Amino acid sequence: MKTREYVGMFFGKPYLFRRLTTLSLEEFEMLREKLEPAWKESERKRLDARKNRKRKVGQGRPYELGSFRNLLFVTVIYLRTHASVELLSLLMRVDKDAVRRPITRILPLIQDRFIPDTPLLSGRINTLDELLKDFPELEDVIFDGSEFPIRRPKHRQKQSYSGKKKRHTKKSVIALDKKTKLIIGVSPPRRGKIHDKKQLEKTRWDQKLPASIGRYGDLGYYGMKGSHWHLPHKKPKGGMLTRWQKTLNKRFAKERIVVEHGIRGIKIFRRIGEVITSKSDELFSTTLLAAANLSNFKRLVRQGLG
Repeated sequence: MKTREYVGMFFGKPYLFRRLTTLSLEEFEMLREKLEPAWKESERKRLDARKNRKRKVGQGRPYELGSFRNLLFVTVIYLRTHASVELLSLLMRVDKDAVRRPITRILPLIQDRFIPDTPLLSGRINTLDELLKDFPELEDVIFDGSEFPIRRPKHRQKQSYSGKKKRHTKKSVIALDKKTKLIIGVSPPRRGKIHDKKQLEKTRWDQKLPASIGRYGDLGYYGMKGSHWHLPHKKPKGGMLTRWQKTLNKRFAKERIVVEHGIRGIKIFRRIGEVITSKSDELFSTTLLAAANLSNFKRLVRQGLG
């Protein structure tokens, strides 16, 4: 059986397909339709940029996996699982380079492609300034830090060691819109020792957001200034919280829990949810953004907004 026919068999088994990708066949086709024009444009630019070309553009050996549909399928499986490129190549019955090349070329298309066109958002949202301009409905933002376990680094191990997780990690701040539950910001990953409050201050998101937008956070952001910050009550040293303060904290936790669900939507892609094996910070950042965008895509489609 040819490789393209073999890969095509996965599309004939909806249950297995969803288990492998977290997407239904209909959702995957919507994703393909949104990404394919950008893929064709990026391929054209890549081929035109090659110097000393001996063949015309379009000639030469095609991708062993075949169509963009198959290439995207392998890329989503790469994000969904923690399988190595070598293991994926055995699963797809191709050489490892036939898997590695499309993954490295498609991931950047996903990381800056979404949030997709919706009644709320129009076009790509790449910066906070564009978000505020194109998303006037933004009222409340929930912040939370998330840690991603990594292998023990060879150098400056203390900077990567998280006292909370008791292991070496990278940390990123996740910003989520309280109303739509969409992830609207993922900060560049930093070493796990950094405090949540300090990392948020380095992003300067708090300064860029207008005072009219409420900010929600856990006690990791205790000390943030401004009446627009909403934080739970902290137990005083040597004292106790009142019954009313405990009740307010429970209500606050119910409102803030959606950011935990948003983080879970990212970490369901096991390339991010398990121990990070990539040595390149750039590749990890690209993979993290791609997982966040796919999480948004699923939410938008399932809410009927995609």
